[in-house]
Amino acid sequence: MGVIGEIICETRKAKGLTQEELAEMSKVNLRTIQRIENKESDPRGKTLSLICEALELNIEEVLNSEKHHNENRIKSDLVYGYKLAPKGIRLLANLTEFFIFFVILIGPNVLYKMLTKNMNPNVGAFVKVEHLAFFSLLIGGVLYPVFSGNLGHKIFNLKVICAESGADYKKASEGAIREFLKYASSILLIPIIWLLWDNKNQNLYDKLTKTFVVERD
Repeated sequence: MGVIGEIICETRKAKGLTQEELAEMSKVNLRTIQRIENKESDPRGKTLSLICEALELNIEEVLNSEKHHNENRIKSDLVYGYKLAPKGIRLLANLTEFFIFFVILIGPNVLYKMLTKNMNPNVGAFVKVEHLAFFSLLIGGVLYPVFSGNLGHKIFNLKVICAESGADYKKASEGAIREFLKYASSILLIPIIWLLWDNKNQNLYDKLTKTFVVERD
């Protein structure tokens, strides 16, 4: 949404017209003109025809400009022929992986404490930071050569590729480093939620390791 609004706004200004004057010339409500130029809505049908006529614009060219913009936007979601993993899917993959590993790491300790009636509410008493670091390095080193990614990626049919070559990220050492950076940065949170605003759907650790997460073929 907004491409047509940009064309209308730029053309109106180039002709030295105010929004009020365009509304009067096109017989289109001023509020409608404002909503279109503010990218709150796109004109269609008679409204678009009236505005294009007033601005001496070719309606077909305007519609084609929107079409080309949408095609380019779709192409921007592709890297090396792969579609970038959507932000929501990446979040679900991370949460699923964290949940599974949390159960594996914490579950047995919690069960033991419950059976021995020696519960400690401090989760840090069950798993130390160094344990998580070792676990992340081990998981990255073991899973990446097999899945080109971690367990969450495998479950949601994703994989990690090199941002510089497009090759699958399969080396054990690279996978270990990437997973370590992911777990380490999750403590800070900001590097994780960076994904929400990045136009290539990359977190900070993706940028540091020069990787993309993509959908498998």
